[in-house]
Parts: sequence; C-alpha cells; structure tokens
Amino acid sequence: MTKKMYILCMLFVCATYSFTYGQQQALTGFPPGNTPEEVGNRIAQRYLSEPFRNFDGNPSPPSEVIYPEVCAWFGALKFAHITKDTQLVRQLEERFLPLLGAQKELMQVPDHVDHTVFGAVPLQLYLQTGNECYYYIGIDFADRQWQLPAGTKHREEYQSYLDEGLSWQTRYWIDDMFMITTIQSQAFLASGDEKYINRAARQMTAYLDSIQRSNGLFYHAGEAPFYWCRGNGWMAAGMTDLLTYLPRENEQYDRILSQYRKMMNTLKEYCKEDGLWGQLVDDRNSWTETSGSAMFTYAMINGVKNGWLDEDTYGPIARKAWLALQTFINEENDLTEVCMGTNTGTTRQYYLDRRRITGDLHGQAPLLWCAAALLE
Repeated sequence: MTKKMYILCMLFVCATYSFTYGQQQALTGFPPGNTPEEVGNRIAQRYLSEPFRNFDGNPSPPSEVIYPEVCAWFGALKFAHITKDTQLVRQLEERFLPLLGAQKELMQVPDHVDHTVFGAVPLQLYLQTGNECYYYIGIDFADRQWQLPAGTKHREEYQSYLDEGLSWQTRYWIDDMFMITTIQSQAFLASGDEKYINRAARQMTAYLDSIQRSNGLFYHAGEAPFYWCRGNGWMAAGMTDLLTYLPRENEQYDRILSQYRKMMNTLKEYCKEDGLWGQLVDDRNSWTETSGSAMFTYAMINGVKNGWLDEDTYGPIARKAWLALQTFINEENDLTEVCMGTNTGTTRQYYLDRRRITGDLHGQAPLLWCAAALLE
C-alpha cells in the first residue's frame, strides 16, 4: 500500500468513526440521574405508588379508569418490556386484576374513543404474559371500535363513517389519532391480523386530509385555530406509533411518513431556547408545556432511531429536549408544568391561562414512552 493510499484509508476510518460516535452520542451517554433507565424506573414506580387517579388532580375517587391513566400504564408496560423487568410487569399486572373483580365498576366500556383506548393495556399484558384472558378483553375493545353499537340514536351518522372505512367513533379531534392508533396497533401485534393496522392507517390519512395545516401542525379544532401543544403532541405520537408498526408496503405508509416529516420540520423551527415547546407551539414566548413537549421528544427519538429523520439534525434536538424535561421533574418524580385537560377555546389567552398541574398523568405517560424509546 502506498503512503497516499494509507492516508486516504485512515481518513475514511476516522470519518466513519466520527459519524458513528456522533450518532451514538446523540441518544446515548446521558449523565447520571438522567439516563432513560433511571428516569423510567422512577416514573414507573411513582405511577404505581398511587391508586387509580381522577382528572386534573381531583382527589375524589375516579368513576372509571381515565385515558391518561391508560397512557401511563401502557407506557410503564412498554418500559418494563424493554428493560426485561419481570417484577415491574408483575406489579403492573396486579394493578389490572381488581378490574376483573373488586373494582370491576372502573373497567371501561368501548363506547367512546377515550374509553376504547383502555384495551391497549390488556393487549400489552397479553403480549408480555401470554395470558389469553387479556387478549380477549383487549381484542373486543378493538373490534367494537368498528362495530355499530346497538340502539344508537346516531345510526345513520355512525354508519356513514363505517361505510368510508372509518371508526364510528370518528370525531376529527386531534387526540383521536393517538387513542385509535394505540388500540388498533396493539390488536395487530397481538393477533397478527393486518386489518387492525390497516384500519388505523385509513383513519390517520382521513384525519391528515381533514385537519392538518399546510405547515404540518394541527389546530386544536376548526373552531379553535390555535396550535395547542399537547393536542399536537397526540398527533405526533400517533403518527410515530403507526409508522413503527405499519408494514412498509401499505398504500398509506408514504403519505403518513411525509406528513410526519412535515410536522417534525416545523416543530424543529419552533423549539424554544430551553429545548422544549410552548403551550402554543408557534409562540416561543408562551410558557413551556411539558406533556406536549415530551410527546414531540418521543416522536423525534423514534424518527432518528428508525431513520425517518436526519440524525445529525434531529438527534441533538431530541437529546436536548430529553435533558430539558429532567429539569421539570421534582423530588417526588412528578413532571411539572403540565397543562390541565383542555377543551377547545376561542382565544389565545384561553390557552395561555390554562392551569398548570404537577404530576398529571398526561405528562407522566410520555416520559415513560421516551424512556422506553431511548432504550429500544
């Protein structure tokens, strides 16, 4: 080998090492106390430390298992699976068992999109334990999302959605695209039947066609033309999970990937100096809202890891966001600055004045999703 060839080879090796090292460093090598293993364990145990919760810090016993509870429970199960923590899986399973007996009145009924997502928990329990009881509970929730309910007063409206290949629970609300995607994708994983993931893909494209704006973001609703952070977070997480499980040959795949990338590109531009996003995404001066920010972080982590996003651009953004989220976790392992449950508003001030809650499950949940994604 000539000296010139040797130098060229060494330059190639150094460049390759530098690229690989940079790629690894973006989403690994976190400082002690901020690693996904440590954070995930703390947040999972914090979740298990209390019984079923009510909305927005309401101390009254809940009348049902609420959807933020489902999202946190599901996230803790995913984290337990990734870390192979069988004890944590058992703890999370034991939380379910009273719903089959002493606390059966808290079991959800699949009569609404926010209730039907509950089925993702038993399906994930089935995938991890093999107990067929969980499978049949969860798959029933998934199936009934596409079955016209008996005795409904809205038969014609609901049937029109089913005729289009959509769920009768269609509302064109932004959080639907996490709720529906989650239960249907888990049904696909548990059953192996592609009809479930195909349903979710058809539903997603219908929502993208109807409510996504030209910049890739989403208004809270047609009558609420505001880019509310957590609302956009649901869409970001929903597209992320769907792309994770959707077969590449599915006819909707390219469309969903393109719109996901458009959203991530705009989020990149609106990232605040602290590394997170504002309560109103397009207003960097609005207060940092952590639940939606955690959902965006989750979407970018997965985008980098799956090759949907440029790692040199989005890897550092996701890393900075993960570390920034740690500064909002208090000594009780509760995430602060979480927007309360929010219906549509008619002014920007309405969103800016929303109460900020500490430890709300809307925020605890995506922390667990992020921890699992970083380790996956």
